[in-house]
Amino acid sequence: MTQVQAATPVGEGERIHAMDVLRGIALLGILIVNMGAFKGLSTLELFPSKESLTHLADQVAFWLIEALFRTKFYPIFAFLFGLGYALQMERLQARALNPNGIMLRRLFILLVMGALHGLFIWTGDILFMYALSGILLLLFRNLRPRAVLSWVIGLWGIQVFLCVSCGGLMLGLSGMGEMSATGQTDFFEKYIEQGRQAYAQSSYWQAQQFRFIEWLLMMTNAVFMVPNVLMMFLLGLYFGKLGVFAHLDEHRRLLGWLAGVGLTLGLAMNALIATGIVNAVRAEDDFRLFGWLFLSFVAGPLLSLGYIGAFGLLWASLPALQRLLMPVAAAGRMALTNYLTQSVVCTLLFYGYGLGLHGKVGIAQGIALSVLIWAVQVVLSVLWLARFQYGPMEWLWRSLTYGQRMALKKA
Repeated sequence: MTQVQAATPVGEGERIHAMDVLRGIALLGILIVNMGAFKGLSTLELFPSKESLTHLADQVAFWLIEALFRTKFYPIFAFLFGLGYALQMERLQARALNPNGIMLRRLFILLVMGALHGLFIWTGDILFMYALSGILLLLFRNLRPRAVLSWVIGLWGIQVFLCVSCGGLMLGLSGMGEMSATGQTDFFEKYIEQGRQAYAQSSYWQAQQFRFIEWLLMMTNAVFMVPNVLMMFLLGLYFGKLGVFAHLDEHRRLLGWLAGVGLTLGLAMNALIATGIVNAVRAEDDFRLFGWLFLSFVAGPLLSLGYIGAFGLLWASLPALQRLLMPVAAAGRMALTNYLTQSVVCTLLFYGYGLGLHGKVGIAQGIALSVLIWAVQVVLSVLWLARFQYGPMEWLWRSLTYGQRMALKKA
């Protein structure tokens, strides 16, 4: 029997439901952040305009997004990716299989999916970046847990240095009155305006011409994103090697430490950064705005760890909570399908070749819309998995990875 024939996806009895639930919750957090880009049409338009903050409800909603959501939930997704990666490696090695070939195929397929998603649906794709970082993760798979943790700390240190240096420089330039920016830089303003016009067109193919350019510009984020994503991948790998999520009860001390430090420092730092970002948007000061944004790449993952620790403690301590959140696990099991569906639904809602709702949904309304879309996805995921073993995109991903058509319907 060949290696591909011997390798099989994770079975129902092997799933760790806490991971599925946390992944399902992360889907909501990511959608709340991405909704701002969907509503703004151009993905390069990271923040709303000063005029968008006229109403108190929108001001509060924007502050909450910056304090509690932005740069907090894609790291959780990355952590879970690394954790799942470790569990897959363990399963394959337990069957005396070399996992490199299977994992490379899996990551290459994800890379293609991410590129297609970014080039033809929505340029804010994160899958492409995850696939690139996942390929790098192969280099660390045989390291001992302590060595993996050392790499996490090292990458964290590099990121702190880069982001604090860049953030400090931007805030310093903002303090020099004659150098304060008033609105977006000419370069980005040009492409942001082109994006608004292109995506407002009723023709998909007219919008598509700009999407190629925007996707290439979005790839410049890799300088800051890859170290951040790889760091969380490695942390997930470390947790997988320790078996934390498989035995949450045995790791309460670690989870408590993460929750205590992550929530305390993370909430304080991100509240400060959110206030700085809101004030910078009001002042239309781009130097100050991007200075705070750089700092959020450091503070965001810290709060992510607090969320992970608090979730792990609550899951291990409250069986009633487990039962209550089990429907969310269905959405987490179909995370790839749901993530891509969010892009399709939201671009059709806001872009000109869809309903063209751009400019008609406020920030607070955007949060409510995100919750509504996510809730519908939870219900549909439960209904789908009642009849099928995998989500549609998960089925395709597995079938291509293992080189055979997987059974989709439940026996």
